[in-house]
Amino acid sequence: MSRVLPLFLLFAASVGLAADPKIENLSAIASNGKVSVRFGLANAFQSDEVVEGLRSGLPTSFTYDIEIFRDRPWWLDDGISRSRIEVISTFNSVTREYLLNYRRDKKLVRSESFTDLATLQSRMTSIEEPDLFDVGSRRPQKLKVAVKADLKRGLVFYVVPWAVSTGWRETRVRIAESQTQ
Repeated sequence: MSRVLPLFLLFAASVGLAADPKIENLSAIASNGKVSVRFGLANAFQSDEVVEGLRSGLPTSFTYDIEIFRDRPWWLDDGISRSRIEVISTFNSVTREYLLNYRRDKKLVRSESFTDLATLQSRMTSIEEPDLFDVGSRRPQKLKVAVKADLKRGLVFYVVPWAVSTGWRETRVRIAESQTQ
């Protein structure tokens, strides 16, 4: 047992050396009772393990959890709606193409094929969802959107659960400029 702990600490330290993935450039815009969300995932492909897994044909998926809620200071927030975006990619070694499946709330939205890895990476990490949430007559300036990404799950030494996730990132919903004039 005393030999396992140093190995575990070494493994944990090596995982922490790569830049942590994070949600960037999050924006939420309200227009005509709908909220559109846009954001990017940075440092998702910093790990050689992720890129090599993708190139070897292993399905690689990123899951984005998106929530909209009414911000209530000094009280519990009022959850309005949630959505889950799954971006799954596999490499076909025969055609030498990457297949990207984009799902919103378990429903396939689109499938695309790419031959260029850089383009695929950009499509997996840049999310733009027009009219994602219907907020009806709620005042947008009281609403916030929060996003979190799960990149991978696994077991360390077949026992310890391990996940690579970003922290929650949130932003206030803004009103579209065309509606403020």
